[in-house]
Amino acid sequence: MKQIISGLLSLSLLSTISCGLSENTKRLILSTSIGCGVGLALGAVYDESQRKKDTKNKKNDFQRQIKESLAMEKKKPQNKGKIVGLGAGCLAGLGTGFYLNTMYDNMAEEMKKQGIKLEKKMEGGETNALTATMDGGIAFEDGKADLKGKGKENIDKLAEALAAYPETKINISGHANRTGAEDLNLRLSQDRAVTAKNALTSNGVEGKRIGTVQGLGSSTPLKNVDPKDGSNRRVEVEIVPAS
Repeated sequence: MKQIISGLLSLSLLSTISCGLSENTKRLILSTSIGCGVGLALGAVYDESQRKKDTKNKKNDFQRQIKESLAMEKKKPQNKGKIVGLGAGCLAGLGTGFYLNTMYDNMAEEMKKQGIKLEKKMEGGETNALTATMDGGIAFEDGKADLKGKGKENIDKLAEALAAYPETKINISGHANRTGAEDLNLRLSQDRAVTAKNALTSNGVEGKRIGTVQGLGSSTPLKNVDPKDGSNRRVEVEIVPAS
């Protein structure tokens, strides 16, 4: 008989419910559930006499339940507009690709509402990073590096999303449109990256989660956009697994 245990799974609870199960089942439950319960109802403990699936299929069941739990949490009235995330301990059990895909599925809609474009970076058919591009969201005036208008709201929302997925680190790059001298563009883009970093850390993102902070000048304009176009005045935040 298949039993579903809902709620937050602590180490003590896992020790209790894993009694009598095979070592493979115990390891699976521990690897996919420890600390993995922020905002979620997680867990699947199988009755040994009925369990015939292999470890891969059981892991798929865990992943499916996590997706279903996230969907249910997002539908709750009190969670409307919130990013519902995964707690610490999920990355090792679920794997990089699934963790980042879950993050993308949970974040993309809310990010879009804020004018932030979220994209996946793929390698070998698996998601290995996400990129949040705040074009016009983190709004910079020509020749300036201070946030204005919608920019502050976007930083708040991005910081909320990063808090919901603690097993990630970020790399920040600043950009400029191709006007004026490039040495000025480089300094300006660096200042914009630092502005974004400071805004994120002031919103609760720990400094140890921030990797590179660099200005790229006007060397990497948006695709199919005139390098002189003002939309190239932007900051991009690359989200990668902490491990």
